[in-house]
Amino acid sequence: MLEVSAGHRSDKSLAGGKESHALRRRACERETALVLSVTELLPQDVERVDRHLPLNRLDQHLESDSTYLIAWKDERPVGHAHIAWSGTHLAVPEIQDVFVLPEQRRRGIASELTRAAEADARSRGWDRISLSVSQDGNPDARQLYEKLGYVDAGLEPVRVSGEILIRGRPLQVDDTLVYLAKSL
Repeated sequence: MLEVSAGHRSDKSLAGGKESHALRRRACERETALVLSVTELLPQDVERVDRHLPLNRLDQHLESDSTYLIAWKDERPVGHAHIAWSGTHLAVPEIQDVFVLPEQRRRGIASELTRAAEADARSRGWDRISLSVSQDGNPDARQLYEKLGYVDAGLEPVRVSGEILIRGRPLQVDDTLVYLAKSL
């Protein structure tokens, strides 16, 4: 289990009567006092987690060699990441389906899920991990992964278009994915 804790102080400095954006953000982060644990999804937790989070790859998880990591805050699931251990584009573990509840975003949860996936891969003897991100549709995610040390994997972008099945239900998609990788 991985635990992350932010401080409780809320120092506020005023510059000319107004707080700067950075100081307000730091004060807000301190006031939220994030305490987070990341665990592997256990069979007895599937129903409870599924009520709060969209476990889009649950069918794949149950039928293949994969792991779902769940981020918990105060006993409530607030995010997840899926790790595919085989059958991936780069033939290394691939982080997929990273999701954080909208009201919990920008608090480091996706970063901690990614780090936990990396640690899991490292503990299984892997020296590299990958993920894909929308080429144009999610610049914040790409920026996050690059900040965490992911670089372009050298593959041509992959176009995903048409109908796919998510937990047995059809979903129309039209996106271009870029693969990123990181040495562990």
